[in-house]
Amino acid sequence: MRLMRFVNFFWLGMMLLFTLPVGAGDKAPEYTQSYTILIKGGLAGTENVSETVNEAGDVLSSSEHEIYVSDGLGTNRMAFTTKMLLAKNTYAPISYSYKYTSGDAGDSYEVAVKDAIIRRTLTRNGRASEVTASLQPNTVILDFNVYHQYDYLVRRYDVVKGGRQIFSDFVPLIGNDIQLAVTLMGDAELKYEKGAVAVTRYSVEFVGITSGTLSVDKNKRLVRLVIPAQDLEVVRKDLLPTGNVTN
Repeated sequence: MRLMRFVNFFWLGMMLLFTLPVGAGDKAPEYTQSYTILIKGGLAGTENVSETVNEAGDVLSSSEHEIYVSDGLGTNRMAFTTKMLLAKNTYAPISYSYKYTSGDAGDSYEVAVKDAIIRRTLTRNGRASEVTASLQPNTVILDFNVYHQYDYLVRRYDVVKGGRQIFSDFVPLIGNDIQLAVTLMGDAELKYEKGAVAVTRYSVEFVGITSGTLSVDKNKRLVRLVIPAQDLEVVRKDLLPTGNVTN
């Protein structure tokens, strides 16, 4: 009898375990996407992102990245993860973290925004350094090689106002901001193997540095980014079964 009770409790426990929601205690992602990174038309990396919304309505994005960088002598793998918390409705940055997962150093940086001050803590080879800066109007965090963050940039653009709009892009690695100009270009179609995707295009200019064209879908999600000066193209993964996407 005791053995039967034990067996019944065991199977009941197993049933509860396998019928719990995915990641019980961890909220399941409300949005996921994958991107393919191309340099000179060749595969150079991938980016996978997921989003959840916390109880306050703030957006938390998490991403994993793998990029292969060639210096002419060889190819090096760079892998890292990011997390960003953005304020409800405004998509203003609240916090951000970036951590290298390739190599053994474990270098990282963290950004916190509080009381109109941005504080960045950079850790290299176990040593931490900190910089602070005043929060500028229209501050965004659009980091190097983190492409899903264009989603949040586009959400800050005032479509009613239109025209060329200036943002302050705080770049954590340099601990300072650069001017970022965004201009609405209009609607278009991206053709690919299975059909076409309706997009809205924006010109994105890192003032005095480089510029490119950003295409987003009706939900203001990144579909394609092209930066000619860097021979860079970032495309939503599902549009590239054979690598053919055209204007």
